Amino acid sequence: MLEPESVHPDTGRTGTVATVLVLTSKPTGRTISQTTHMRPPDRSGREWTTDPREPEPLRLLATDMPAGAR
Repeated sequence: MLEPESVHPDTGRTGTVATVLVLTSKPTGRTISQTTHMRPPDRSGREWTTDPREPEPLRLLATDMPAGAR
């Protein structure tokens, strides 16, 4: 499952998952393809697409540690 904030390892870009487009065959009901639409977290720049298996969850270090603390 994709996390809301992810990093794309091939490009190093960090972004949020906007949506995942799933194309399905009407006759068989099988998934044909999936595309993840990513956007920069600060809403600047251009959106990009990637395979939903590629983005990795963004891992923040010490998310609850106050600034200046060690």
